[in-house]
Amino acid sequence: MATKIYSTSYPENPPEWYWTKGLHDAGITEVESFEFPFDYNKFVGQKSKYNRNLLKLKIDSKGAIYDTSVKEIHFYNYKILTPDISLENRKIIWWLADRLIANDNNFVLEIDLQDFNAYPEDFTFKIKFERIEVVRT
Repeated sequence: MATKIYSTSYPENPPEWYWTKGLHDAGITEVESFEFPFDYNKFVGQKSKYNRNLLKLKIDSKGAIYDTSVKEIHFYNYKILTPDISLENRKIIWWLADRLIANDNNFVLEIDLQDFNAYPEDFTFKIKFERIEVVRT
């Protein structure tokens, strides 16, 4: 059996909202996605200024090894880069590691996850987003 190594990597200067201590062993307990109606009265040629959609992850971080303060993560103006993987309609998904890549106008987060009720159990979920809110206790 091959040994799996999960590593977390961060940008040199991580954003203020980022969980630099790590969310290893936190559980994603609920996933919700929203599409916002387009407001033509506000559009001035830069659509990225307005919220188009939202992916909300509810986190149970009390079992996390390092950062136990994260309760929810809200990704605004997101695009899932692994369309064949859905996080919705699952019981609980365990957070193993993540990698954050900061670009000029957006971020890409790659999350190594584990779902014991799915095949394969271990998978990587990738999401690109423009803005994020992290709800903490």
